[in-house]
Amino acid sequence: MAYSDLQDYLQRLEASGKLHWVDKPVDPSWEVSAVTRHLFDRYGWNERPALGFRHVGDSPLPLVVGVIGGSPEIYALALSTTVERIPEVWEKGQRHPIDPVSVPSGLCKEIIARGSDVDLRILPRVVWTPSQDPGPYITAPVIITKDLETGRRNVGTYRLQLRDARRVGLYVGAAQHAAKHIRQYETKKQDMPVAIAIGVDPTIVLTSISKFPYGTDELSVAGGLRGEPVPLVRCETVDLEVPANAEIVLEGFLRCGQREQEGPFGEFSGYMSPGGQQPVIELTCITRRRTPIYHSFLSQMPPSESSCIRSLGRSVALLHHLRHVIGLPVRDVHFTESGGASSILVVSMTKEYPEQVKEVAWGAWSLMNKEGKFTVVVDDDIDVRNPFQVEWAMSFRAQPGRDTFIVNGVVPSGVDPSTAPPDIPQHDPRRRAGSKILIDATRKHAYPPAARVPKEHIVAVQKKWSSYGFTK
Repeated sequence: MAYSDLQDYLQRLEASGKLHWVDKPVDPSWEVSAVTRHLFDRYGWNERPALGFRHVGDSPLPLVVGVIGGSPEIYALALSTTVERIPEVWEKGQRHPIDPVSVPSGLCKEIIARGSDVDLRILPRVVWTPSQDPGPYITAPVIITKDLETGRRNVGTYRLQLRDARRVGLYVGAAQHAAKHIRQYETKKQDMPVAIAIGVDPTIVLTSISKFPYGTDELSVAGGLRGEPVPLVRCETVDLEVPANAEIVLEGFLRCGQREQEGPFGEFSGYMSPGGQQPVIELTCITRRRTPIYHSFLSQMPPSESSCIRSLGRSVALLHHLRHVIGLPVRDVHFTESGGASSILVVSMTKEYPEQVKEVAWGAWSLMNKEGKFTVVVDDDIDVRNPFQVEWAMSFRAQPGRDTFIVNGVVPSGVDPSTAPPDIPQHDPRRRAGSKILIDATRKHAYPPAARVPKEHIVAVQKKWSSYGFTK
C-alpha cells in the first residue's frame, strides 16, 4: 500500500527498527554532518539505520537523513518492497506510469506565509561539509519547473544554498532538464516560476533524483511505483502544482539573468566542487504542515546516501532503457558506489554478436551522457555487483589493445575534478572536454572449463556445514 506522505513512511521505518532518533540537541554547523558521516563510515552497507534529530540548533523542525538511501533495505522500504524486488518494482513503475491527480487542498497548506512573512530561517541550517561549504544547503529538495513551450513539468533534485530569509542559490548542471527550462525563460527575458517541495512520499524523491528521457513526468512514474496517483495541489503564487501532502513547499521565481557566487560544495565525487556564478531564486511564499519534518540527504564522499540512491535508481532506469527502449539482451546493470554511482558502470549481457557490446555502451551513454566514464561490459555469468567477479572478467576475458574503445570530446560530469584544476568554474568550457572508455570483458571465443568445485558438491557441504565444526 502506498505511503500517504513522509511521516507515514517514517512510522513504517521506525516500526522496522530502521530509524534512530537522536534526542540530545545538536549543532547544525558541524554536529549533524559529523554524526551522519560517522554512522555511514561505522556501519556496513546493510546495517546502518536512518537518522532523525529532534532538536537542531534553534530550528523548531526535526530533521531526518538517510531515510531514503541509508541502505538497500531502507531503499526497499521506501518502495514498499524487498531488496530483491527493487528492479521489478521500478520496471512496473516505468512501464505502467499513473498520472497524478489534482485535489483542492492538502496538508502542505496548513500554514501559509506570503511576501514579507516568508522566512527560511525556520529551517535547520545544516552545513554538510564544515569549514569548506560556504554555508547551509537544502540537499533534498524536489524542484518543480515546466517547459515554457509545452508546459510539461520536470521534477528534479538540485542543491540549494541558503542565502537569506527569502533567497536561495540554485546549482543545476548544464545538461539537466531544469537547465533547459532556465535557458527557455531567459531567452524570452522572463523570470521562471519554481516550486520546491521538501519532505514528500519517498517514491517522489526516488523519481526526482533519477534520470529519465526529457519530457517524462516523474510524478507519473512515482504514481506507477506507488500503485496510485500522486495528489497535487496548486501553488499560491506560481503557476505550478506540488505534492499535496509535502512537509514544506517553497514558491518563487528564478530571476532572469541574475547570478551570484554559489559553492563550493562537497559533492558525490568525494571532492569539493569549485563553485561559480549560478541562478538565484527569490521566494514569494512558503506553505507547510503545522508540524513538519525537514528532510535532508548526505552527499559528499562515498559511501553516502546520495551514492546509494543514485546507484540503485540509475541502474534500474538504465536497465529499463537498454532492455525495453533499445531492445538489447541485457541481464543487469550496476553503477558502483565507489564511482559516486556515476563514473563506473558495469553491464552484463547475453551477447549475440561482437559489435553488440558497443551498442550497449552507446545505448547507456545516449540516456546518461555524463555517466559511465568507465563502462565495463561482461557476460551474463558475472554478477555486476560483485567487484571480485567483475575484475576477474576484466583480467581474463579482455585484452587492452583489442578490447578497449575510447571516445574523446564528450562532456564529462561537472563535478569531476580530473577535468580541470579547482580554480576553473564548473560551467567553464575547459571543463567540457572529457572522454569515456568501454572495456569489453566478454568472452570472444571458446574458453576452457572454469576451475570450480561442482555446484552440487557445494550444496551438499552447505547442508551439513555445522558437522565440520563451523558456527557461521
